[in-house]
Amino acid sequence: MQEKKEIFYIAELNLPSKSAYSIHVMKMCEAFSKLKYNVSLIVINSKNINQINKIYNINYKFNILSIFNNFILLNFILRIIFSLKILIRKFDINALFISRSIIFSLMACLLKKKIILELHHEITGFSKIMYWLFKSLNLIENLNFIFLNKNLSQIYKIRKEKYLILDDAVNLRDFDNKKVPKYKKTCVYVGSFFQGKGIEQILRLAKKNKKISFHLYGEKKYFKTKDKERNVKLFDYVNYSKIPNILSKYEVALMPYQNKVRGRGSIYLQKYMSPLKMFDYMAAKMIIIASDLSVYKHILKNNYNCRLVNVNKDKEWSKTIQSSFNNNKKNKYLKINAYKTVKKYTWDNRCKKIMYFLKKFDF
Repeated sequence: MQEKKEIFYIAELNLPSKSAYSIHVMKMCEAFSKLKYNVSLIVINSKNINQINKIYNINYKFNILSIFNNFILLNFILRIIFSLKILIRKFDINALFISRSIIFSLMACLLKKKIILELHHEITGFSKIMYWLFKSLNLIENLNFIFLNKNLSQIYKIRKEKYLILDDAVNLRDFDNKKVPKYKKTCVYVGSFFQGKGIEQILRLAKKNKKISFHLYGEKKYFKTKDKERNVKLFDYVNYSKIPNILSKYEVALMPYQNKVRGRGSIYLQKYMSPLKMFDYMAAKMIIIASDLSVYKHILKNNYNCRLVNVNKDKEWSKTIQSSFNNNKKNKYLKINAYKTVKKYTWDNRCKKIMYFLKKFDF
């Protein structure tokens, strides 16, 4: 039997991290390991590996290699240094690089590495200039792409055979715990409190629906509103490994995304997002109430596996939330179909699709 090739996963991360980016990377590496690939994750810095595995609920082990000794936030120059420190190492000629680092990917192209770059948003700043310079000089011919959303494929003008479009995913095993709803007439939101995630709308809805409670989980330091209603309870950020147990206590989950959604830094995500929380909610067999946005409507289908509501139509949101606590066949139907849908979006399936895609390039 032919030995499976080595995979080096490159991520500009200080581990552990509170970002969805880190969850994605850790779960992808775990899934590749589960498929018996020899995986090494290369990051900026990492501390307490065993603790990291516990934070992300990782059960299949892989190597984690740190490039720097301390926590560092990378700027353009440090990204180049980060990339060089990786590339001067000795790698097997057949090793595959899966990269979330744009600078590393471009520099690896010059050395003719077997590499695939995964993009979740538009390239910005000096990285953008470098990308278009390399492309205009035909220096990225051996670079393949994974795009989180089809809208990204239209921006970078890559030939169809050179890219793959893949949504985020979930590990269903993480959500194996028994669902025993503890909080009656309570909506839950898990995620960031950044601009555009809909926190302001949830606070408005809480004011108009006094008999319903709203539990919000996220980094409290980003919660900008000082005044909130008594029926709003704020919880600080929790490690990803605790999310399945938290969601098992609720029936109704909210995704009130706005028309403009900000990520970390100055990046806006509304055209490209594939929310991790969406897959977690579906895996937890919840009634999902989400803003009616086209970016995820290939997954979320109104009145089939969720309820989609017009952005900022608070009366419509209130009516939908109130009806979601009825113990009827329609609500059970939504939960069943949410779980049925998410079975297609597992990390294992995502990794298998990547390796199948790369077969045509002799990876």
